[in-house]
Amino acid sequence: MKYNIYLKVLFLAAFFAVASCANRKKMAYFQPTEGDSTVTNLQSYEVRYRTGDFLYIQVSGATPEAVAIFNPSMTNLRETYTGVYRNDNPQTTGYIIDKEGNINFPILGKIQAAGKTKLELEKLLLKELEGHIDTPVLNIRLRNFKVSVLGDVKDPGTYTISTERVTLLEALGIAGDLNITAKRKNILVVRTNQGKKEEYRVDLTSNEIFSSPVYYLQQNDVVYVEPNQAKMNTSKFSPVYSILISVSSLIITTIILITSN
Repeated sequence: MKYNIYLKVLFLAAFFAVASCANRKKMAYFQPTEGDSTVTNLQSYEVRYRTGDFLYIQVSGATPEAVAIFNPSMTNLRETYTGVYRNDNPQTTGYIIDKEGNINFPILGKIQAAGKTKLELEKLLLKELEGHIDTPVLNIRLRNFKVSVLGDVKDPGTYTISTERVTLLEALGIAGDLNITAKRKNILVVRTNQGKKEEYRVDLTSNEIFSSPVYYLQQNDVVYVEPNQAKMNTSKFSPVYSILISVSSLIITTIILITSN
């Protein structure tokens, strides 16, 4: 009888060892497709401004009096600056790109901003400012870059990103990473591009994620992490049922071991 018990224990140990190996393949991120190479060529990516983006633009120069008119603030806003928006925080004074893709800049008027990168917009504004300011310097920031991370993560929500570039992995990290019950092979990224919805599926267990078109997220991207089947099944029952099932399983296992003696 004792031999049978030892055999069962050994069988259970082997079962859990195999199961843990299988689970590791399901859980581990960035598994190589073949060989031991870890070199991956990341795609280059720069944010291109789009309609609805909120830009903070600060102008500096040799003469403070000359640049003051180009830096609308809480104290010098005028109704003529119809493209300037603010709330109670002076740091959020800036320009919203309108439906035509323009910002309404003081003195210069409408400036095309949509479709341009930070560097491209900077070059355009510097060229326009040359006749008004000696050696102008610009500081441009995108203030409303945000992404949403939903589903089976620790802290789902919408996050405003302080930089102008964020990767899918960084966004998941901001949301506290995936829960243990999350599917890692079918991450959904929903993107709005020129008025159209685009959907992408990403496998976090593969290092091919680094060449994915959604490795770098864009403004207003939505990341959805789907729970696995086990979690969806348990959601049908109250926590009390789960506890009862666990206790029942323990009692049955104990009875089997005792009766086998």
